[in-house]
Amino acid sequence: MAMTLRLDDERERRLRLVADEEGRSMHAVVVTAIDDYLARRNAKEFGDLADEIIERHATLLARLAE
Repeated sequence: MAMTLRLDDERERRLRLVADEEGRSMHAVVVTAIDDYLARRNAKEFGDLADEIIERHATLLARLAE
């Protein structure tokens, strides 16, 4: 799917600087940033779910640890 990403001048300038420093296209930098964001978000959701399970089953987990 193609999409248009509209950036204000300052964000575009900063993105271009990063891309130039890394020797990559602006597109590649944006795709990497999106992938990193999605991975962090998924990890947080997993961590939140794990915390909920640990809290809900704390007694059982403590008994299993004995």
